[in-house]
Amino acid sequence: MVTTTFLDVQPPPEPLLGDDWTLRPLVDADHGARAYAVAPRGGGPPVELRLYRVQRHPLRACYPYGAYDIAVGLVLVQDTQSMAGRLLNDLVPALFAADPHCRRVVAAPAEDDTALQAAFEAGGFRRVAEADLPNGSVVLFTAEPSWLADLPTALDDMPH
Repeated sequence: MVTTTFLDVQPPPEPLLGDDWTLRPLVDADHGARAYAVAPRGGGPPVELRLYRVQRHPLRACYPYGAYDIAVGLVLVQDTQSMAGRLLNDLVPALFAADPHCRRVVAAPAEDDTALQAAFEAGGFRRVAEADLPNGSVVLFTAEPSWLADLPTALDDMPH
């Protein structure tokens, strides 16, 4: 049996979100995660943001991940769905800028959490598949940098 191991990659970097957001680190991060309370600069309820390397998250069983791929988790409170979509639109480019080795940012909201799924779609993530994890069924969402997302995948477009 061949086993593949990755280098011990550092936890995801802190994203630089700009002046529109306040980002407050939370101390209860686990398993190499980074956790933050994020709120709009002008005020409003925060959302909890967790960032993991996929290799340290149950999502590692769902797709052939890269060592630097980042998993995003959000906890929404009442009336934060549209704000979460705006946050994700700013977060994804900030993560790719902070970690040029990252080729994919993924999320896996629960299959029955339609509000969180809508927030990821509004944030530019693509719905990819459904998967079963130890804690329940999820919907896998992904965002990729343009250099990767724009690569042709049709056989006719491949060099011969």
